Amino acid sequence: MKRLHFALGLLAAVACSGLHAQNTNVRASIPFDFQIGETRMPAGDYQFRHEHGWLAVQDQSGSHVTVAITTAVDRPTTPTNKAVLQFNRYGQVYFLANIWKDDSDTGRSLSTSAREKELAIHVGPVQTTTVALQRK
Repeated sequence: MKRLHFALGLLAAVACSGLHAQNTNVRASIPFDFQIGETRMPAGDYQFRHEHGWLAVQDQSGSHVTVAITTAVDRPTTPTNKAVLQFNRYGQVYFLANIWKDDSDTGRSLSTSAREKELAIHVGPVQTTTVALQRK
C-alpha cells in the first residue's frame, strides 16, 4: 500500500510541475487478464491516464491500480485514426507493451519486465493483440 501511495504521490507531483507535455486520458475494456510490469490486472474496464512519461492505470472499482514509466516510440506503420493498446502475448499471458494514439506517428512503450523476458525465452515468439481505446 505504501508503494501505491508513493507512486500516486509521485504522479501527482509530476502532473502539477508546470511542464507542458501531452497527456492522454482514455478508457478500454480489456477482455483478458494482463500484466503491467510485475503487476497482474484482471480483465475489466480500465482508465488509462498518461502524462509526462507516467502511465496510471485503474479499474472502474479502484481496487486495481498501478503506475508505470513509459518512453516515446515511433509507430512502425502509418498512423490510422484508431487509438489502441498493444499487448505482447506469450501463450495465455498478456503484457501491456504500447499505447498508440489516433492520428499520431508516435506512441508510448512500457519496459519489458523480467517475467516477460523469461516467457519470451521459454514460450517462444511473441504474438501481439490490440484493444481499441475510447476517449474519456
